[in-house]
Amino acid sequence: MSTRHEPLPSSVDDLKTQASETVRKVSDQINEQANVLRDTVASARYNTQDFIENNPWQSVAIAAGIGFLVGIIVSRR
Repeated sequence: MSTRHEPLPSSVDDLKTQASETVRKVSDQINEQANVLRDTVASARYNTQDFIENNPWQSVAIAAGIGFLVGIIVSRR
């Protein structure tokens, strides 16, 4: 929340305008964050795929280790 003091709207139309502007700003920020997240996920996907293609046996060992740990955790419940 901002601490700046803006004058109160003098009419319902002013209030609608302010609300619309606020919604537009929030929408822009959400879209920007979604784009950043999409780029991050695409990069992680590319790096993972590249690692798996270049290190297939190490990838299999890592997957087996994760599967083993998940199996231990699930079996204790």
